[in-house]
Amino acid sequence: MPPDSTPSADTEPTTPSPATPSTPDGTPDATEPSGPGDTGDQTPEPPPEQNEEIDQAMTTLDKEKDRVPAELTASVEVLITIISMVENPRALPQDRQGVTKSAKNLSTALAAISDPNTPPGLRKELTTVVKQVTTTLKVVSGPRVPSEQRSLLILVVARTTSTLEMICDDKTPRNVRDWMIAITKDTAYAAERSQSGAHGGAADDSRTAAGSESAKQITLNTLLPVSSSSDIMHDRRTPSKNREQLAEVTQEVSALLKKISDPQTSEKERSEATEELEKKVSRMKGQQEQAAAAQERPEESLGRAAALCTSAVFESTPESALRKGLKKLVPAQWQDEGIKDFWKAKEKSNETLDVLAQLRNNERTQGPFEVVPLITELADLVPHDKLFGSLGASALYCEQTATYLDEEFGVTAGTWLTESG
Repeated sequence: MPPDSTPSADTEPTTPSPATPSTPDGTPDATEPSGPGDTGDQTPEPPPEQNEEIDQAMTTLDKEKDRVPAELTASVEVLITIISMVENPRALPQDRQGVTKSAKNLSTALAAISDPNTPPGLRKELTTVVKQVTTTLKVVSGPRVPSEQRSLLILVVARTTSTLEMICDDKTPRNVRDWMIAITKDTAYAAERSQSGAHGGAADDSRTAAGSESAKQITLNTLLPVSSSSDIMHDRRTPSKNREQLAEVTQEVSALLKKISDPQTSEKERSEATEELEKKVSRMKGQQEQAAAAQERPEESLGRAAALCTSAVFESTPESALRKGLKKLVPAQWQDEGIKDFWKAKEKSNETLDVLAQLRNNERTQGPFEVVPLITELADLVPHDKLFGSLGASALYCEQTATYLDEEFGVTAGTWLTESG
């Protein structure tokens, strides 16, 4: 069980605000406004499609707030507050996208909780999930969380909660549902604790400081692969048997991650759990690749596959790594102003993609990128052994793109076509 010190989602929310962005060389960007409301008249609005998603999320949550049990009213209000913060044009498009997806997923759980036909046991579990995930989203969206960690953790929440639709589906097998619920709760708990500064307990701060940082890094390194399992499991194209096998091993990983994150865990127990975690994660990644490969997906054009692959890499890769890896490819204007967020890519042709980004001055921009050099650079950033753990099912688009490049251009995209051992 989580320790009693876990913050409650029913407490008054600490209004989250975007962290101070960094310049390309990693130093704080002093040209940014100092607060969420201090944006100036020249700051552009968020993309229209994201404004629409925000409006839909707000409308749905407002309706659910009037229907849910009183114990969840505060949680819904916290969610509404977090969404209102990402309306700020300074917020990264990736973070805005992750928050609205998370809210949409949680709305599915809220609707099930309010449904009189939902079994009491499931209603109780969903209530616990909503409270824990809301607390986590509030914590990881806070101003003290480093920008790249914030983006990672918001993505983890969005992916992990994507299974809520399947959890609420009465056709989902009981064992799979139970594993998915446990994964969602454990992952949210570990993500929240990664920012709490409570790893390793408080019995002897000098003795446990190193262990605390080690536990935090293990947590951050493992959360993304765990969330990739949820991304694959929630996809209806994943065969039932593969979903069941992936859910079982991922739940084992999430339970270990929770144990490592729990400040009540002894150093001996944490060390043993960490050793076991490495083996379980390796097995989980193998199951991820098998489950994704078993999906029946239509073959996409090179341009579309490359766009979907690129967007998935943008979503899951630190901005500092993207800026460094793509430095030679970006337009001169982007370099001059500085890139704040590589958002996504759109198909333009089989040879060219339109890449959408947000610059340091918060200007939204887009520019043409040639597929071949872009994909080869991205393949260097995300090698095959991290592909499915980082990208989830979207890794299939990267493999498909790599096949196109190999067959049509004689170009090798890193290790993306490497056979798993």
